[in-house]
Amino acid sequence: MSQRIKISEKIFVVMKKGSIFVIALLILFSCTTEKEGDWDDNIKLSQKEFQFDASQSIAIIETEGDSWWISEVFFKEDKQFDISDIDTTAENFILTESDFILERKNGREIVLTLFENNTNAERILVVGLQEGNYFDGIVIKQSAE
Repeated sequence: MSQRIKISEKIFVVMKKGSIFVIALLILFSCTTEKEGDWDDNIKLSQKEFQFDASQSIAIIETEGDSWWISEVFFKEDKQFDISDIDTTAENFILTESDFILERKNGREIVLTLFENNTNAERILVVGLQEGNYFDGIVIKQSAE
């Protein structure tokens, strides 16, 4: 009987080691470097972040791609702007608001004009861009007066 227990113990040890080996193989082969569900940068913004003082300032951003669109525009922790009436896939358009002007020119250039910041708080303008399943954005921080 004790010989039977020793054989059972050996089988258990071999099965345990085999299970660990199989699990390690599954983990190894389930990891891949291929992206699934997101794309590489196909917009290629020339600059993504800006820091302005309180005076009126202009940011000019160029893109390599031209099939992108604006997905959202908002001041962080303040208000979102409705862009549903604008075809942001168009090569040329202008969005005019009381605090800024956003213009797309020739499909590859974005001109953002932030008017003077007369508030006592820093403003952070965020412009979200998208092309297919790739998302990017522009952030402009404007100091308080």
